[in-house]
Amino acid sequence: MALPKLETPTYTLTLPSTGKQIKYRPFLVKEYKILLTALESDASEIHRLITELVDVCTFNNVNALELPNFDLEYVFLQIRAKSIGEMTNLELQCNNCETKISFDLDISKAEVIKNPEHTSKVVISDNMTLEMRYPKFSEMAEIYENFNTDKAVDLLCICIKSILTPEAVYDDFTKEEITEFVNSFSKQQFEKIEQFFLTMPKLTQHVEQTCSNCGSKNEVNLEGLQNFFV
Repeated sequence: MALPKLETPTYTLTLPSTGKQIKYRPFLVKEYKILLTALESDASEIHRLITELVDVCTFNNVNALELPNFDLEYVFLQIRAKSIGEMTNLELQCNNCETKISFDLDISKAEVIKNPEHTSKVVISDNMTLEMRYPKFSEMAEIYENFNTDKAVDLLCICIKSILTPEAVYDDFTKEEITEFVNSFSKQQFEKIEQFFLTMPKLTQHVEQTCSNCGSKNEVNLEGLQNFFV
């Protein structure tokens, strides 16, 4: 006799970037085992698996590879909360006496915070505006893994969707062309584009903990998936 099939619960969340509601389910046991195994692998394998799990657990209704970084981090954290538990144990170092403070965190309360001054259109001169797109999870993961100036410039270049002038819209260019274009910026123009990345939405959770050793109050904003136990 065939064994009965279990019904997997489904939940709903809202994508921070678009406000679209999507359904998702928790990891299955076999998927969780794969995740645990992958955590012992290199970073690229972990990032690949996280992307694939988001696809599968959202019933392939989102293209995880194309999601903005903060969307994918948020979705994965919500899936993880429903799969393994909302509480996870973390540590932070006291700012005063450097004692390690252990605490439990409800990761389901993490939010994507949007800066009201943020804009995807960056005015770099009186007659030129750049239309930007958000970096994807894989693109940000590479920056986190091995940051250097060249990689930062490469990320900036690939996030330029189009160049707008009064005469034309330029949205078809090679990597070499856009790199040469960005390298011609003045320091002030480059800093304007940096502001796009500095103010873009971020997965964030505010933490306040009192040190048991010295009594100091410690406050920190956890930002990005790499700061949460996943």
